[in-house]
Amino acid sequence: MLASVVLVPGMLAATAYWLGDDRWTSLSAGLCLLFCNWVLLGPLRLSALSPASVYLNILAVFHLGLVLPIAAGIAVGPIPAWVRSGSLHAALLLLVLALGCFAWGATSAAARGTRVHTDAPKGEWHNGALFYCGLAAIAAGGASLLWGIREMGFGSFMAATHFETYRLARTYDPRFFVTSLQLTPMGFYLALAAAPRERLSALAWAGAAWAGLIFVLGYRGFALTPVAACLVILTKRGVRLPRWAWAGGLAAVLIAIPMSRQLRDTKLSERTMAASDLSLAPLEAIQEMGGSLRPLIHTIDLMENEQYRWGRTYSQAVKQIVPNLSLRWGGDVYLPVEDLPPSHWVSRLAAPCNYRNFGGLGCSAVAEPYMNFGPWGVALAFWLLGYGLVRVDRMDLRRPTQLACLGMVLGPLLWATRNGSGVFVRPAIWGLALTLAARLVGDSLARARSRRVQRVRVSPRLRPSTNL
Repeated sequence: MLASVVLVPGMLAATAYWLGDDRWTSLSAGLCLLFCNWVLLGPLRLSALSPASVYLNILAVFHLGLVLPIAAGIAVGPIPAWVRSGSLHAALLLLVLALGCFAWGATSAAARGTRVHTDAPKGEWHNGALFYCGLAAIAAGGASLLWGIREMGFGSFMAATHFETYRLARTYDPRFFVTSLQLTPMGFYLALAAAPRERLSALAWAGAAWAGLIFVLGYRGFALTPVAACLVILTKRGVRLPRWAWAGGLAAVLIAIPMSRQLRDTKLSERTMAASDLSLAPLEAIQEMGGSLRPLIHTIDLMENEQYRWGRTYSQAVKQIVPNLSLRWGGDVYLPVEDLPPSHWVSRLAAPCNYRNFGGLGCSAVAEPYMNFGPWGVALAFWLLGYGLVRVDRMDLRRPTQLACLGMVLGPLLWATRNGSGVFVRPAIWGLALTLAARLVGDSLARARSRRVQRVRVSPRLRPSTNL
């Protein structure tokens, strides 16, 4: 099995390289994706909502969602000019390398033979302290969102378009607003992992309502990637949604994404269904998400004249773990171009007009290891991702603490498929710290309760008085 996982992607990449045709290279990447999914769902017996499967397919949608319909001749709408770049061929070959190494790492992890826990058993655990700490984090995230809007001014916020919201946040104080987009998902991961089963339904609906609100505000990635992580947590807890719910949810997302693209250019107070074009094809949503291949293409072009970063972007992400706790917002700090985070760097050089107007291209989970270590960095990074995600999936995730830790890492990791490591490191570390703190609080309360029970048991019984 391991030999075929190495040989099949290698043969596809070699054939695409030899032919040198962008259309065949796109189709080769699609075939490689199908093969990797077959490996995960077939021989490895992973669920379609396992961490490895979810990560693989989200990565593929963000990188192949546009070029595959073009190669198949079914694309709708105008074709962006960057698709005709001479580096498209190299970008797709790097993607095939990433997919193949991901499947290789996943197969290597499965070869260790650890038992797979796919369903939550009847005796699953729940933890009251973790559950209530999660609810507290959700409440704190909501309060932070409202305070962030207050800092910008409610009237200005309602009269702003999506990109003007970025300008308002950067001008006044973005810390509360951005913190809410990270803290609220952490609360849902913690609460869903530890809640009693009778509370899961209400909690899931609350999460869907929050995601819908953030989606309407225009922050689609901040809304959808936590939903995917929450679905993984619910699956690990044994929750199974009916097929009609999956079909309806998927159709709603594919319709809402292109509608949201139109509505983001209007003021928040004017965003209504009537203001959007309901005739948009669902395929447009997939093609729009596939635009994350563009930062990878630009990165390949730009790195022809620059040296590899040799891990500097990752060390910069680690330095950002410590938040800015000053009482007054001092504004953005100037950084030289070479020290900018990957998403800012590629946007500054490849789309300067968008960058000046607080827009950007995002980044790519394939582009960052390439700009640090070249193709070898891509191969190693995705081998480790495949290995790690399957190892985690094969753990016993009945314990709420372990399941919450999975959500805290998986949510930012999914968001990082189209961004740099900066959006992963800080939320993941703070999420794990929140889980540890909630666990310590729960253990302390349990020990105190146990000591009280023991004191009651050993205390002498009150005897009736013998005085008449």
